[in-house]
Amino acid sequence: MGVIARTVVVAVLVAVLTVNMKPIKNQKDFGMADTKDQGIGLLKKIADILGFSESTPQQEIINMLKDKGYSNNAISGILGNIELETGGSFNYDQQETEGPGYGLFQFDPGGMMPYYNKYLEENDLTDSMQSQIDFMDDVAKGQITYFDGERDAPILGGENVKRLQESFKKDNAAEIAKDFNTIFEKGKMETDYGNREDLANKIYEEYF
Repeated sequence: MGVIARTVVVAVLVAVLTVNMKPIKNQKDFGMADTKDQGIGLLKKIADILGFSESTPQQEIINMLKDKGYSNNAISGILGNIELETGGSFNYDQQETEGPGYGLFQFDPGGMMPYYNKYLEENDLTDSMQSQIDFMDDVAKGQITYFDGERDAPILGGENVKRLQESFKKDNAAEIAKDFNTIFEKGKMETDYGNREDLANKIYEEYF
């Protein structure tokens, strides 16, 4: 499809969306996103279909987290942490400059890395962006465990799993970013690159 033809198609679709999207009173009370979010989501899909947008690591991660049911605020909070941890590369194979940290969440040998490697082996998986996101999701839900001498317990701790899941329900990306760091990352809130809370807010404004 030529550029002019694609432009015409987009213009027509935008006009249709603008005319037909009518706000529903108290629609969020019924678990529905507002019409602004619906319109943006549809326009992004249209852009993808017509080839106007290019896939980026950020967008791939957003799509993966959306598929898992994370809210826009939760996605922004998690992505703010990933941006700081990777220094803005968002590469799943990012290696720490001066240290053993690796990946989107900078797993290290004294922390998450042994559990991640075991997760890959037990599930016959290879290291990838999807594998790291899936692992994080399982850890956050308490599904990655260790034997504490009496039983299999979540590696984050049962109470921390509850706290993190409650945090994901918040309407504040910055607060979620802080909680995710406290419970999951356990790193500094701010580095020379930036602040996790500020990065989460920036991501929310940019993508949602």
